[in-house]
Amino acid sequence: MNNAPTSMSVDNKPLWGNEFTLDDVTVKPVGVWIYTPPIVWKGDRVGHIGYNDNFFFVLEGECYLNVNGHSCIIREGQLAFLPKGKMRAYTHISERFVMYEMAFSARAGERNLMDYLGLCDDNYVVTIGDKRRMCAYFEDYCRKEMQRDPLFEIGWCSAILAIIREYAEERRKLTTGDGKVFAPVIKYMTENLESPIKTGELAAVLFMQTTYFIRRFGEVFGMSPQSYLTKLRMSRAMELLSSTDMPIEKIAGSVGIPDTSYFSRVFRKHCGTTPGTYRATFLKNE
Repeated sequence: MNNAPTSMSVDNKPLWGNEFTLDDVTVKPVGVWIYTPPIVWKGDRVGHIGYNDNFFFVLEGECYLNVNGHSCIIREGQLAFLPKGKMRAYTHISERFVMYEMAFSARAGERNLMDYLGLCDDNYVVTIGDKRRMCAYFEDYCRKEMQRDPLFEIGWCSAILAIIREYAEERRKLTTGDGKVFAPVIKYMTENLESPIKTGELAAVLFMQTTYFIRRFGEVFGMSPQSYLTKLRMSRAMELLSSTDMPIEKIAGSVGIPDTSYFSRVFRKHCGTTPGTYRATFLKNE
């Protein structure tokens, strides 16, 4: 389903401080789609510059996503944001893959709303707690309407704003409160991926006792510090595999796993395929 853009401006009191009001917010739905068997989502392994902002919400299976060199995996129950104007490439991993996609434009005065909210850089994937509610935001507007009216358009615009809010709130958890406390640890991990890093070393960054650090980190990020470190290492490996011709053994060393065989096992466990197969997936000549 691909429909002509419509817009919505809402007259209300200030929502985000005094810089602009809801009267300045304009939302334009572009299209919404669901990909489910027998429909095959082919993705785009070569990549292209995004003309619109897009949301992907995965219901079943997994897919690879690369935005401006930042690589990640979108798994079941996760919502991904693809900013307009940035290079994006993606393809599904699983044989069976089900996903919603929504294309839109949202502005705050003269600025892109997503950019104004600080949502256009890094960390493009969040996990959604209420999957049923998120599905409803997409599902209601996937149905072809023979006669669309203003109420339908308003509802669609409202759904886009609701998705933006949920995405922004999940992102904010990582940059405020306890998430902000651990920012120096994440920075330390990112800047030292090529080195062996022990958990006690990470705890020392925040002057915490190791056992307490592990517990608090798990409460905030839903995984152990070493699992998070492995996630960062594999994301970096995915970026190098898809954007350079660096030998796999050198990539392994650059992410702190100099044993190539072990690196391949970890990569396969995390990404569902071998480093060589992943690299071939995004070769420009395929």
